[in-house]
Amino acid sequence: MWFYLALATSLISAIAVIVNKRILRNVSSTLLTWCTLFLATPFVAFFAIKEGIPSLNYLFLIGVIGSVLFYTAAKILQYKAMKIADLSAIYPLISLGPLVTLIVAFFPPLNEKPSLISISGIFIVLFGAYVLNVSKVKEDIFKPFKLLFSNKASFLMIIAVLLESVVIIFDKFAINNTTPQNTTFVLLIENIFVILGVLPILYIKQKGFVRQIFNNYKLFLVLGVLNAISTILAFSSVGSGNVGIISAILKSQLLFVLLFSYLFFKDKPKTETIVGSIILIIGVVLIKIGS
Repeated sequence: MWFYLALATSLISAIAVIVNKRILRNVSSTLLTWCTLFLATPFVAFFAIKEGIPSLNYLFLIGVIGSVLFYTAAKILQYKAMKIADLSAIYPLISLGPLVTLIVAFFPPLNEKPSLISISGIFIVLFGAYVLNVSKVKEDIFKPFKLLFSNKASFLMIIAVLLESVVIIFDKFAINNTTPQNTTFVLLIENIFVILGVLPILYIKQKGFVRQIFNNYKLFLVLGVLNAISTILAFSSVGSGNVGIISAILKSQLLFVLLFSYLFFKDKPKTETIVGSIILIIGVVLIKIGS
């Protein structure tokens, strides 16, 4: 079941990405991060309370705090990158995430060991990232990789991907320390922490943020519902599956994002982007098969 939950999460998340790109024309990345969670949390709270309040320990708090810190930073940076660049140019980079997740999950407390197939998938993903900018290879054989760090949008996206790939590790750690296991309750507590933590920053930096919310309330409501559904499904899959595999499955949203971006924004990807994305997905699939 967790496999299909993760796959459904990928599709819903891809739709949310398109709405995010649209609303970023009018709001900041910080406001988008805060408001999306603020509107999603009532839905999450309903299901969390319905499942019941679990017993907790201090390890649960460590997992929650780690997830909140990495998630908040990752989302703000990701939205900043999306605001200044076409989705087709930067979104394929999300496929790099499972590499970090796989490596981090190898160590305690999860101790998930990758197989040779997974390791081969890692190298294929790296090759796919190289292909994304392969047209520049004539200038310098290392130019494709250099562009990932010299271009501001790509650099922000890579940092966001690296941070977000660690979030699922903390989520799993927090979920494992609830008794009985309640994935939605973990999501609720993390959302509340992010909302309370980002609000003072939002108030200081953007005093007119309430007006921006009302001016875009329809899109924000859509995002709130999409976020609630996708995160509840994602946490359910994380609670019962291998985080290395789930992380890889979640990155299949890349193909949906490129398709929707072309349909709604006429953002036609370059040939190298299409080829590189396919290679990235193949690498992710191998990571999944071998995990």
